[in-house]
Amino acid sequence: MTRKTKAQASVKAREAPVWEAARPQTLVDHAVAAIIAGAARGVILPGDRIIESELTKGLGMSRVPIREALRTLESQGVVTSAPYKGIRLMEVTHERLEQVLDVRVNLESLAARRAIEAGANDKAGIEKLVRARNELEVMAGRGDVYGFALADAAFHRVFVGLAGNPVLSLLWESLSRQVTIIVGLSTLSKPMDSIVAEHDLLIEVFKTGGQKAMARELHDHIVVLAQSIDFDELVAKRRAQRSK
Repeated sequence: MTRKTKAQASVKAREAPVWEAARPQTLVDHAVAAIIAGAARGVILPGDRIIESELTKGLGMSRVPIREALRTLESQGVVTSAPYKGIRLMEVTHERLEQVLDVRVNLESLAARRAIEAGANDKAGIEKLVRARNELEVMAGRGDVYGFALADAAFHRVFVGLAGNPVLSLLWESLSRQVTIIVGLSTLSKPMDSIVAEHDLLIEVFKTGGQKAMARELHDHIVVLAQSIDFDELVAKRRAQRSK
Protein backbone atom coordinates (compact mmCIF):
# COMPACT_ATOMS: atom_id res chain seq x y z
CA MET A 1 0.00 0.00 0.00
CA THR A 2 1.45 3.39 -1.00
CA ARG A 3 1.81 6.29 1.41
CA LYS A 4 -1.10 8.08 -0.32
CA THR A 5 -3.33 5.01 -0.09
CA LYS A 6 -2.48 4.60 3.58
CA ALA A 7 -3.33 8.25 4.25
CA GLN A 8 -6.68 7.90 2.47
CA ALA A 9 -7.48 4.74 4.43
CA SER A 10 -6.58 6.52 7.66
CA VAL A 11 -8.94 9.43 6.87
CA LYS A 12 -11.72 7.03 5.90
CA ALA A 13 -11.26 5.11 9.16
CA ARG A 14 -11.51 8.33 11.16
CA GLU A 15 -14.68 9.37 9.33
CA ALA A 16 -16.44 6.01 9.53
CA PRO A 17 -19.11 5.99 12.25
CA VAL A 18 -18.51 3.46 15.00
CA TRP A 19 -20.41 2.30 18.06
CA GLU A 20 -19.42 3.96 21.29
CA ALA A 21 -19.16 1.84 24.42
CA ALA A 22 -21.84 2.52 27.01
CA ARG A 23 -20.53 4.89 29.66
CA PRO A 24 -21.00 3.93 33.32
CA GLN A 25 -23.05 6.24 35.49
CA THR A 26 -21.07 9.07 36.98
CA LEU A 27 -21.14 10.03 40.64
CA VAL A 28 -23.36 12.95 39.64
CA ASP A 29 -25.86 10.51 38.08
CA HIS A 30 -25.85 8.46 41.28
CA ALA A 31 -26.36 11.57 43.40
CA VAL A 32 -29.29 12.71 41.24
CA ALA A 33 -30.91 9.27 41.47
CA ALA A 34 -30.39 9.12 45.23
CA ILE A 35 -32.00 12.54 45.78
CA ILE A 36 -34.99 11.70 43.57
CA ALA A 37 -35.35 8.33 45.34
CA GLY A 38 -35.27 10.04 48.73
CA ALA A 39 -37.90 12.55 47.63
CA ALA A 40 -40.17 9.89 46.07
CA ARG A 41 -40.00 7.75 49.22
CA GLY A 42 -40.58 10.65 51.59
CA VAL A 43 -37.11 10.57 53.14
CA ILE A 44 -36.93 14.25 52.25
CA LEU A 45 -40.23 16.06 51.94
CA PRO A 46 -41.48 19.00 49.86
CA GLY A 47 -40.08 22.22 51.29
CA ASP A 48 -37.33 20.45 53.25
CA ARG A 49 -33.95 22.12 53.26
CA ILE A 50 -31.29 20.04 51.54
CA ILE A 51 -27.91 20.37 53.25
CA GLU A 52 -24.84 19.39 51.25
CA SER A 53 -22.91 18.14 54.26
CA GLU A 54 -25.75 15.78 55.22
CA LEU A 55 -25.94 14.41 51.67
CA THR A 56 -22.17 14.00 51.62
CA LYS A 57 -22.32 11.91 54.78
CA GLY A 58 -25.47 10.00 53.84
CA LEU A 59 -24.39 9.12 50.30
CA GLY A 60 -20.69 8.69 51.00
CA MET A 61 -19.68 11.17 48.31
CA SER A 62 -17.66 14.33 48.13
CA ARG A 63 -19.41 17.68 47.79
CA VAL A 64 -18.41 18.10 44.14
CA PRO A 65 -20.81 15.56 42.53
CA ILE A 66 -23.55 16.44 45.02
CA ARG A 67 -23.26 20.14 44.20
CA GLU A 68 -23.42 19.35 40.46
CA ALA A 69 -26.43 17.06 41.01
CA LEU A 70 -28.25 19.83 42.87
CA ARG A 71 -27.52 22.28 40.05
CA THR A 72 -28.99 19.80 37.56
CA LEU A 73 -32.10 19.28 39.69
CA GLU A 74 -32.53 23.02 40.16
CA SER A 75 -32.57 23.48 36.37
CA GLN A 76 -35.42 20.92 36.24
CA GLY A 77 -37.47 22.55 39.00
CA VAL A 78 -36.92 19.69 41.46
CA VAL A 79 -35.07 21.85 43.98
CA THR A 80 -35.07 25.60 44.52
CA SER A 81 -32.36 27.91 45.79
CA ALA A 82 -32.89 31.29 47.39
CA PRO A 83 -30.73 33.67 49.47
CA TYR A 84 -30.96 33.00 53.22
CA LYS A 85 -33.20 29.97 52.58
CA GLY A 86 -30.68 27.61 51.06
CA ILE A 87 -31.55 24.72 48.75
CA ARG A 88 -34.94 23.12 49.29
CA LEU A 89 -36.94 20.35 47.69
CA MET A 90 -39.74 21.69 45.51
CA GLU A 91 -43.03 22.45 47.24
CA VAL A 92 -46.06 20.38 46.25
CA THR A 93 -48.63 23.07 46.94
CA HIS A 94 -52.05 23.06 45.28
CA GLU A 95 -50.86 25.81 42.94
CA ARG A 96 -47.61 24.05 42.03
CA LEU A 97 -49.36 20.74 41.50
CA GLU A 98 -51.94 22.40 39.27
CA GLN A 99 -49.21 23.99 37.14
CA VAL A 100 -47.28 20.73 36.65
CA LEU A 101 -50.41 18.70 35.92
CA ASP A 102 -51.76 21.29 33.50
CA VAL A 103 -48.62 21.16 31.37
CA ARG A 104 -48.32 17.39 31.64
CA VAL A 105 -51.90 16.57 30.64
CA ASN A 106 -51.69 18.85 27.61
CA LEU A 107 -48.40 17.29 26.48
CA GLU A 108 -49.71 13.74 26.87
CA SER A 109 -53.05 14.55 25.24
CA LEU A 110 -51.21 15.95 22.22
CA ALA A 111 -48.97 12.86 22.19
CA ALA A 112 -52.04 10.59 22.27
CA ARG A 113 -53.65 12.47 19.40
CA ARG A 114 -50.54 12.30 17.23
CA ALA A 115 -49.91 8.63 18.09
CA ILE A 116 -53.47 7.66 17.14
CA GLU A 117 -53.27 9.67 13.91
CA ALA A 118 -50.05 7.83 13.07
CA GLY A 119 -51.63 4.44 13.83
CA ALA A 120 -49.24 3.83 16.72
CA ASN A 121 -52.06 2.29 18.74
CA ASP A 122 -51.50 -0.87 16.72
CA LYS A 123 -50.35 -4.23 18.07
CA ALA A 124 -46.70 -3.16 18.32
CA GLY A 125 -47.55 0.05 20.15
CA ILE A 126 -49.87 -1.69 22.59
CA GLU A 127 -47.25 -4.36 23.30
CA LYS A 128 -44.74 -1.64 24.26
CA LEU A 129 -47.24 -0.15 26.70
CA VAL A 130 -48.13 -3.53 28.15
CA ARG A 131 -44.46 -4.31 28.82
CA ALA A 132 -44.09 -0.97 30.60
CA ARG A 133 -47.33 -1.62 32.53
CA ASN A 134 -46.05 -5.04 33.63
CA GLU A 135 -42.98 -3.42 35.15
CA LEU A 136 -45.34 -1.26 37.21
CA GLU A 137 -47.02 -4.40 38.49
CA VAL A 138 -43.69 -5.98 39.40
CA MET A 139 -42.67 -2.93 41.44
CA ALA A 140 -46.08 -2.80 43.10
CA GLY A 141 -45.67 -6.44 44.12
CA ARG A 142 -42.31 -5.63 45.69
CA GLY A 143 -43.67 -2.56 47.45
CA ASP A 144 -40.80 -0.60 45.92
CA VAL A 145 -41.98 3.02 45.97
CA TYR A 146 -39.08 4.50 44.03
CA GLY A 147 -39.04 1.62 41.55
CA PHE A 148 -42.78 2.05 41.08
CA ALA A 149 -42.44 5.81 40.50
CA LEU A 150 -39.69 5.18 37.94
CA ALA A 151 -41.82 2.53 36.22
CA ASP A 152 -44.73 4.97 36.07
CA ALA A 153 -42.48 7.56 34.40
CA ALA A 154 -41.19 4.86 32.02
CA PHE A 155 -44.75 3.94 31.00
CA HIS A 156 -45.62 7.53 30.16
CA ARG A 157 -42.26 8.02 28.42
CA VAL A 158 -43.14 5.12 26.12
CA PHE A 159 -46.64 6.51 25.64
CA VAL A 160 -45.38 9.98 24.66
CA GLY A 161 -42.72 8.40 22.45
CA LEU A 162 -45.41 6.73 20.34
CA ALA A 163 -46.26 10.18 18.98
CA GLY A 164 -42.94 10.10 17.10
CA ASN A 165 -42.18 13.71 18.00
CA PRO A 166 -38.76 14.16 19.66
CA VAL A 167 -39.55 17.76 20.64
CA LEU A 168 -42.68 16.62 22.47
CA SER A 169 -40.70 13.89 24.23
CA LEU A 170 -38.03 16.40 25.26
CA LEU A 171 -40.62 18.74 26.76
CA TRP A 172 -42.22 15.86 28.65
CA GLU A 173 -38.80 14.74 29.89
CA SER A 174 -38.26 18.14 31.49
CA LEU A 175 -41.12 17.31 33.89
CA SER A 176 -40.31 13.65 34.42
CA ARG A 177 -38.37 13.97 37.68
CA GLN A 178 -40.99 16.22 39.26
CA VAL A 179 -43.65 13.73 38.19
CA THR A 180 -41.60 10.85 39.64
CA ILE A 181 -41.58 12.54 43.04
CA ILE A 182 -45.30 13.32 42.90
CA VAL A 183 -46.15 9.72 41.97
CA GLY A 184 -43.89 8.37 44.70
CA LEU A 185 -45.53 10.56 47.34
CA SER A 186 -49.01 9.64 46.10
CA THR A 187 -48.32 5.96 46.86
CA LEU A 188 -48.10 6.89 50.55
CA SER A 189 -51.89 7.30 50.53
CA LYS A 190 -52.99 5.47 47.38
CA PRO A 191 -52.60 1.70 46.74
CA MET A 192 -50.16 0.92 43.95
CA ASP A 193 -52.54 -1.72 42.57
CA SER A 194 -55.15 0.96 41.88
CA ILE A 195 -52.58 3.00 39.96
CA VAL A 196 -51.70 -0.07 37.88
CA ALA A 197 -55.42 -0.49 37.11
CA GLU A 198 -55.55 3.12 35.87
CA HIS A 199 -52.80 2.28 33.38
CA ASP A 200 -54.75 -0.77 32.23
CA LEU A 201 -57.66 1.53 31.43
CA LEU A 202 -55.39 3.96 29.58
CA ILE A 203 -54.15 1.12 27.38
CA GLU A 204 -57.69 -0.09 26.64
CA VAL A 205 -58.93 3.37 25.67
CA PHE A 206 -55.81 4.04 23.58
CA LYS A 207 -56.39 0.76 21.74
CA THR A 208 -59.85 1.90 20.62
CA GLY A 209 -58.39 4.97 18.88
CA GLY A 210 -61.00 7.37 20.29
CA GLN A 211 -59.20 10.67 20.62
CA LYS A 212 -61.82 12.40 22.79
CA ALA A 213 -62.14 9.39 25.05
CA MET A 214 -58.35 9.25 25.36
CA ALA A 215 -58.15 12.93 26.28
CA ARG A 216 -60.81 12.42 28.97
CA GLU A 217 -59.05 9.37 30.37
CA LEU A 218 -55.71 11.16 30.52
CA HIS A 219 -57.35 14.11 32.29
CA ASP A 220 -58.88 11.77 34.86
CA HIS A 221 -55.63 9.86 35.35
CA ILE A 222 -53.29 12.84 35.52
CA VAL A 223 -55.39 15.67 36.94
CA VAL A 224 -58.54 14.44 38.68
CA LEU A 225 -57.00 11.52 40.55
CA ALA A 226 -53.89 13.47 41.55
CA GLN A 227 -55.99 16.35 42.87
CA SER A 228 -58.00 13.90 44.96
CA ILE A 229 -54.89 13.39 47.11
CA ASP A 230 -54.36 15.87 49.94
CA PHE A 231 -50.60 16.31 49.65
CA ASP A 232 -50.51 18.85 52.49
CA GLU A 233 -52.00 16.31 54.88
CA LEU A 234 -49.88 13.50 53.46
CA VAL A 235 -46.65 15.47 53.93
CA ALA A 236 -47.67 16.60 57.42
CA LYS A 237 -48.31 12.99 58.49
CA ARG A 238 -45.03 11.83 57.00
CA ARG A 239 -43.17 14.64 58.73
CA ALA A 240 -44.76 13.69 62.06
CA GLN A 241 -43.78 10.03 61.58
CA ARG A 242 -40.24 11.03 60.72
CA SER A 243 -39.84 13.11 63.87
CA LYS A 244 -40.74 10.22 66.21
